[in-house]
Parts: sequence; structure tokens; C-alpha cells
Amino acid sequence: YRFKVAFKHQKKLWRRIEIRENQTLGDLDRVIREAFKHDMCDHLSMFFRGKVWSSKGLGEINPFEGGSGAKRRIDRVGFSEGDKMEYVYDFGDDIQHIVTLEKIVEVDKTVEYPRLVGQNKPSYRYCEACDKLGVKVIAFWICVECSNENGRDVLLCDDCVEKEHEDHYAEEMVY
Repeated sequence: YRFKVAFKHQKKLWRRIEIRENQTLGDLDRVIREAFKHDMCDHLSMFFRGKVWSSKGLGEINPFEGGSGAKRRIDRVGFSEGDKMEYVYDFGDDIQHIVTLEKIVEVDKTVEYPRLVGQNKPSYRYCEACDKLGVKVIAFWICVECSNENGRDVLLCDDCVEKEHEDHYAEEMVY
């Protein structure tokens, strides 16, 4: 099964994932978390066959303890090419994704599944601290504390987040 997974509210940020029919929603959850740099620890997630929270979920997934949806096999969800479902990561923040089954393809026995097979071309943003010095360095972090204070995203590179914002809460950006 080849799925395209995109942020619901930022559709230009997407990943293409292939997974075998006998693998589970728990396996799909894990590869989505890895592909979008979501925390692999204590946040619950869930897939929905319709709209998030207004349709029946396919069971929650807890990355440590499994959850009621973790062992559901992909081929038992009842997908056809073109079908969509929604995925929520972290019930507190409700980070929503649209998951579309693009195609059912032949299994390549020489590769390991699930696997990431494509993603959007990054549209990089730059570190504002370095930009003030006349240097273009890709930003990989958003300083949440400074962003909240300033009412706008404060974007930083690895060096600047370490040197100037080490005691602040920063989140890694997804490209």
C-alpha cells in the first residue's frame, strides 16, 4: 500500500509511505512519526475513516503499550485506491494529517517495509539571528518562548538555538 500523508493544514508538507498489507496501523503510525519528526514517546494517536473526532476512530495507538488500534492490519481496514482517512498525533495538540491511499503496488522482496519513498521538496526558511549578520543558514528550530513573546515565528539554526536559546523551549521544524 502506497500512502501519501500530508499535514491537514499545511498540505505542501507531505511524505509518501509504503507498507505491506499484513503490517498494522501501529507500524504506519511509527513510520509517520519518524517521517514528520513527531515524538516517539508518550503521545497517543488515532486514525479515522472520516472527519477527525466526528467519525468513529480505528482505535488509539500508544507507542509503548499498543492501544486498541495498534494491531489492526492494513488489509483489514478496507482501503481502495483513492480512499482517505485522517490521522491525529498528540490528542492535546491535535496535529492532523490526511492519509490517502494512492496505489496498491507489488511488494519488492528486496526492501524492508514500512518505508519512506518520497517527500515534498523542502522550502527552507532561514535563521533570523544569522540573517542579521548577513549569513544565510537554514533554520531547523522554532523558539516557542520567543515566538509567543514576539507574536511571530522566531526561527533558529542549530548553533543559535544552542548558544542563545539553550534555556528556552524550542521545537524542531518540519520541511
